[in-house]
Amino acid sequence: MRRRLLGRLVAAVTGVALATGFLTVAAVPASAATFAVSITASASTVTVGARVTFKGTVSPKPSSRTLYLQRRYVGSTGWTTVKKFYATSTGRYSVATGFGNDRDRYYRVYKPKTATRKAGYSSAVQVVVNPASTGDPATLTSITPGTQPLSGGQPVTVAGTNLAGTTRVTVTPQVSGGLTKDGTGILPELPAAFELVDAGTLRVTPPASLGGANLVKVYTPTATLTGTLGYARAASDPSDFEQLVLDQVNLRRGTEQVCRGVAMPAVGPLDRDGELADLARSHALDLAARFDGAYGGALAHETFGLKSFAGRFELAGYGTGGFGEDLALTPKSYTAAQVVTLWMQSTSGHCESVMNPRWTTAGLGVADGTGTRAGYVFTNLDLRY
Repeated sequence: MRRRLLGRLVAAVTGVALATGFLTVAAVPASAATFAVSITASASTVTVGARVTFKGTVSPKPSSRTLYLQRRYVGSTGWTTVKKFYATSTGRYSVATGFGNDRDRYYRVYKPKTATRKAGYSSAVQVVVNPASTGDPATLTSITPGTQPLSGGQPVTVAGTNLAGTTRVTVTPQVSGGLTKDGTGILPELPAAFELVDAGTLRVTPPASLGGANLVKVYTPTATLTGTLGYARAASDPSDFEQLVLDQVNLRRGTEQVCRGVAMPAVGPLDRDGELADLARSHALDLAARFDGAYGGALAHETFGLKSFAGRFELAGYGTGGFGEDLALTPKSYTAAQVVTLWMQSTSGHCESVMNPRWTTAGLGVADGTGTRAGYVFTNLDLRY
């Protein structure tokens, strides 16, 4: 079945929830007549009281030169206009702003619409703002190893100086604006577990995240330190429960099934793909973090902030082929057979997905919730042909 993501086909089933989706490449729509706005910052890390200058261009050269500098604090979702200014007759601009507090923030430049062209926004640039301090500032010298599986969980060592006062460590995926719902490229900071080894060393356990470069931030009283951690899909052995669920899927595929009143013939088993399983497990962990209150609970194929689950596959390096995904949210008491039975009895396409003869490989990821809700399990079955 070649189609894009089928919305959010969610069916509530007495204490459980299901969702299914399918993905293929879609045609790119024609470009709209929109102002293109570029932006660069004179500094990406400053101290309270400093100033940063933003420069760029507006294209094509606007007849109306009015521009706005907008700010969004890290962790918030709204933009605030902080300054009105003007481009030159050639479309260039330069605008500066100061920093009265140590909250990290994003900036962008907004060009309002005209009678002949739509409004344009620059990409968002982040500025890390350190507190004013008379003490020796903390520093970060290395993060080793520098890579992480998509599902995270592999400890890394952060080395530096004056790290004893660290209060928080976060990981943030770095993606293009075109992959996010709001077009900014801004995604939430994901909390990482950490422990202080000594004044110059932290042991950090990164969370699951999206593929590619991720920004690491270490918050200390004297400075917010930044580094980079790369996420890439990596094969690993399945957990006992993951293997049981995949076995159950193949058991159902091995015999004729009836999906919403239609007989589906037996099909061949799915081969387990360890790297695809890493992606599936990563999304299951992402969902568990949402339901545990990290950044808003919702059963969805999209990673929080992305406009579709296509972006998650793209960032993981899957550029061709057909992909599908089935999700289930169940109590922890459910067996693997019960989880797969929910898919087989679903009225939202899960049964047909399980029995689709085009699927050849699968990755299965399971994550347990740990929050205040009753015990639950997220099961994510990623499929590929």
